Amino acid sequence: MGNDEQQHAMDVLSYWCAVELFSPQNWRDDQLIALSSSRNDDHRVSVSEQERLPWDGIHADLLIGPVDNERRSYTNLYNDLQSRKIYRLQTDMHARLTKPFSFAEDTENWLRAQAAKSGLDKQTITGLLGETNQLWLEVAKQPGPLPVGTELTDSMVSRLLRVVEKLSAKANRPGSACAVYRKDYDHRFARRPVHQVVKPDESSEQQEAVGRQNRWLKHERFRIAVGLSQRVVTNALLKAAKLVRELSPAEETAQDEVLQELAHRQSKRAGGPSAVASLMEFCVRDDGCLVPRSLMLSQYAKAVSCLFNHEGWPDCPAGWPHIEVFDDTESKLKSEFNRLAGEDSGDEAGRPMYKAGPVGRYEIESLIEHVVDRMGLDDRAVSSSPLFARADGSPLIRDYVNCHLEASSESLNGEMMDSFFLEDLEDLYQNGPEIFSEPVRQYLSVGHPRRFDMQKDPEGHLVGDFTEPASMPFGRWPSASNQFQSTGQQLAINQIRRPWRDMAAHRC
Repeated sequence: MGNDEQQHAMDVLSYWCAVELFSPQNWRDDQLIALSSSRNDDHRVSVSEQERLPWDGIHADLLIGPVDNERRSYTNLYNDLQSRKIYRLQTDMHARLTKPFSFAEDTENWLRAQAAKSGLDKQTITGLLGETNQLWLEVAKQPGPLPVGTELTDSMVSRLLRVVEKLSAKANRPGSACAVYRKDYDHRFARRPVHQVVKPDESSEQQEAVGRQNRWLKHERFRIAVGLSQRVVTNALLKAAKLVRELSPAEETAQDEVLQELAHRQSKRAGGPSAVASLMEFCVRDDGCLVPRSLMLSQYAKAVSCLFNHEGWPDCPAGWPHIEVFDDTESKLKSEFNRLAGEDSGDEAGRPMYKAGPVGRYEIESLIEHVVDRMGLDDRAVSSSPLFARADGSPLIRDYVNCHLEASSESLNGEMMDSFFLEDLEDLYQNGPEIFSEPVRQYLSVGHPRRFDMQKDPEGHLVGDFTEPASMPFGRWPSASNQFQSTGQQLAINQIRRPWRDMAAHRC
């Protein structure tokens, strides 16, 4: 490769690296939690939404009784138990009773209701009450109703299921003992209640000894995303470009047209005047506790930090920005986060960002401020950059965060994924043409025989030739009929297929 071709290849790789670095992961929905009383013009959060966090005030409504068929949906089982239940218990998300529970009274009421149908006499009912009370006392450790605040353990649920089996058999009510609970979430985050069947382990009655007391209550989690304003970052990138090289009037005009088109598309896609990218994500369980190992920092945020903290403007050194400098910082932040979430991490050094336990707005704000400070995206660092514009303000969005309820704690749909290609592209860029394979060398060559400059075809003759019906493939990916390729996309597909089409024609 000549010097011009080498420079062209490196410029293309540099551009691709920049595209991969600054490709944000946008918020996929618009479920917001206000963090402060201040408002943002782009997303207004009502006062009522600000007063209550989505994990506040959630209850588990647990029904235990006999069912005819366990092989149904959890929702159907719960609805069936509404009329057939023996016990109903309501707890908060820490499995603590929010209403008193009277075992003896509920048991007697159910037995008396079955007496006429099952032929139970008074003596039989009295005997059953004595037997079941003894079973219950072994685990409840106290006579009388359980007061509000009592923790409902796995062994208690297991014992209640055993009692249901015994009572159902005596009352000639065939079926299986079943326990199902329902959790009603804020309608902003879940349109329907979440139902779950409870199946305690065989060893549940000994679980208190090892600290596993209320695993019957499974936890969904809320994924919290902290935002960066793409408008502020875009303006900083444009300013950086001007510091590196002043654009010609024609380039300025072309750039403005592209930016206007992008802004229009973004507004239509996002449903608002600005798009928000994720700086980081973490999860909070529906009991308000942080989920260990859920903190994720976005590649985009690392690139933005490099952008504002670069000290060599207007010169731009090769390989900039080096987001790998954040590897150590990210590792330490994740270790701190895991300790806060209650994960034992041995004797690792590091101070906690705030006191462990259920989180509120203050704790979320403290977590955000700590992370952005360590990443160099705090106000002091950003405002000292030559790319900072007072009119734009900080790229960090502090007034609100995005919140998404995950239907399963095992879901990975919300987790961030960095670029699949950046590492390979940077390796090519850092090592230069010496490591290019022949296909890469040809592809990046400015003189590639099938490359043409669309700017030199103002009438669109070349585009027309390459997108004519004869050049198109016979099939397409099975997607919706209204989701079709743009002209540029179709041109690229046709060009990719062209060598194979030409080869097939030659063989014929």
